[in-house]
Amino acid sequence: MTTIDSTRQLVDLIRSESERFKELVNALPPDALEYPSPCDRWNVGEVIAHLIWFAEKYGGMMERGLQGDQSPPEGFPVVPGTMKGPAITKLYGDSAIELRLSLGEELIPEFRKRYDWLNDLLDHVSPEGWNKPCYHTLRVRPVQSFVPVIVAELAVHEWDIRSTIEPSPSVSDASIPALLDKLPSNRVPWSLPYVTKSGPKLFRFEFIDRGKRRDVIVEDGKARMESSSAESADLTLSGDASTFVLLVYGRLTVASALAAGLFTAEGDLGLVPDFDRWLEGDQAPTGTYDRVDR
Repeated sequence: MTTIDSTRQLVDLIRSESERFKELVNALPPDALEYPSPCDRWNVGEVIAHLIWFAEKYGGMMERGLQGDQSPPEGFPVVPGTMKGPAITKLYGDSAIELRLSLGEELIPEFRKRYDWLNDLLDHVSPEGWNKPCYHTLRVRPVQSFVPVIVAELAVHEWDIRSTIEPSPSVSDASIPALLDKLPSNRVPWSLPYVTKSGPKLFRFEFIDRGKRRDVIVEDGKARMESSSAESADLTLSGDASTFVLLVYGRLTVASALAAGLFTAEGDLGLVPDFDRWLEGDQAPTGTYDRVDR
């Protein structure tokens, strides 16, 4: 369970990570904004525009919730949960493209301005404010629940941008503990049925840089993540935690990570194709920008 103290730690993390992100975007050469990113439909400039849009819309949800107002932002349905898969994907995808066009040369200044505003908002939430209900696309949820999502947005999309200008970027080391704590509740792929050809399966991930392990257990067509047990695994994959985060957020597959030497494997490699198909989410909205749990 997330506590107020741990939420405050994440608020401090958001400030430090967003400040570092500002340095990254400030240093980008102008032509880098047009580089294609790992996010479907988006170039680097549109990834930055998405983060601005996200801070404005989700920050606005929190700001109104803190004032006792659960009304939606403009362009969102009045009743949470009524907008589904493809419609949500289209809203997020189109909004970033449109905002990038409208901001023009103000893109980077607006990113700095918007995250200064968001950090100030988070800094001034009272202890009782964290539990106040807010509108959200999927359901009414407390202010506190938005904070880990902001961490994930910054961390994963920072990697998206760095991957276009650096040969072997990693996910922010400072954000990885928060991301690993958040993964079991990630809507994609954990909420999707796992179709397996035979019986229960246990996939073990060993984070060699952290001295930790996580198990993904597939049983009765469902998958869940747990702390690692003493039970033997059908397939063990060893690598750093950054690779695992990128796998879960749709930037890598097990097959591509093995091919690149980012994972080593022990056990039944015949399980890899089914696992990758599940991770890619045949029943989920398309577009890797939708893989960040919101």
